[in-house]
Amino acid sequence: MVAINPASTGRRRPTSTVGRIFLRFLISCLFVAFYTGVVKRQSKQPLLARNKTDDNIPADTKSVSKDTAASAISPQKDWSHCLDAQPNLNITHADAGPRDKVKNPLWLPAYPTSLPEGYSNFLTELTGLSSASKLYYRSSKTLKRCHNLNLKSGYDGVTCEIVHPIVPCKRPSPSAQAANFGSVVLVALRNPLTAFPSYQQEKAEKYHNAKEQVTKEEWISFRDQYVGNSTHSPLFQEWKEFILEWRNMDKYHVAMYLAHEEWADETKGVALVTKFARVLKEEGFPIQYHTDDLACLWHKNILQSAIQKKKKHEDEGRYVAEYTEQQKNFLAAELRKFSSELDNTRPGDDQLKDILTRYSADFK
Repeated sequence: MVAINPASTGRRRPTSTVGRIFLRFLISCLFVAFYTGVVKRQSKQPLLARNKTDDNIPADTKSVSKDTAASAISPQKDWSHCLDAQPNLNITHADAGPRDKVKNPLWLPAYPTSLPEGYSNFLTELTGLSSASKLYYRSSKTLKRCHNLNLKSGYDGVTCEIVHPIVPCKRPSPSAQAANFGSVVLVALRNPLTAFPSYQQEKAEKYHNAKEQVTKEEWISFRDQYVGNSTHSPLFQEWKEFILEWRNMDKYHVAMYLAHEEWADETKGVALVTKFARVLKEEGFPIQYHTDDLACLWHKNILQSAIQKKKKHEDEGRYVAEYTEQQKNFLAAELRKFSSELDNTRPGDDQLKDILTRYSADFK
């Protein structure tokens, strides 16, 4: 007869087995709860916050402070509500505007490469005018100096882009054309940190049919010749004189400075286009979008274009144009000096001083 251990009797075995099963089940539940909580917490963070690398910094602005550069083209908000495209309104000149006169456009002096890609489409949709954005240097039998020669009444565009005095406009000068333009001026500018290399690249593409980024050697040669040093910097002087020319011009006043860096910033970009639309409306131009819808219009035409351009440059493997320490210190000091010289006697001085201060800080 086999002896039976009381510890292994039929009454105690089920109790032990059930306990182990219950313990394993409890541990599994705790693990699942912990894992689910981690996933939920991560899913609440913006994608770019969970994948924060230098690739979030635009290819041509890695020398800018990380906060400025990362915010330049880093979507953080949910724009899914903008997927339902609003109708594109194209109001012809004959169907809109004053019936008894021509509504003249506004000057838009823009330092080269300061306006974002997509600006023309943005302005067309914003105003509903098919020829809202014009270039001063483009002419034909019916178009001259941003004016439709056959137009008798209605809107004759909205903005007239010009790079005077970089390309001097003398006969007649802008001040001598005051009767043909609105009194408000919108000035587009860009930080020399990225403006100068972008300017060189644009010239290479326009005048030398360049298909790729200029070589580092070409940039260094251009930089040292034109950015120069503390005793000779023709490019910075030209940049400064461009701004001062329009700030001080008789018969006009600057209503707004359009900083290139703000166009593609999710916070500043929406604020910029909101103020931009308000200025145009105050000047008598049609605005087809309500204030709440301007963000989607901006996202569609400005931010998406900026993202695509950034990706294109990354795919091409473009290098970051650099300055010497002496040049960076010199440009930062000159920007601070420029800001201190503004005496708040002209409209827009407060905004310009704020922009110049930010530009100077970006060289650190």
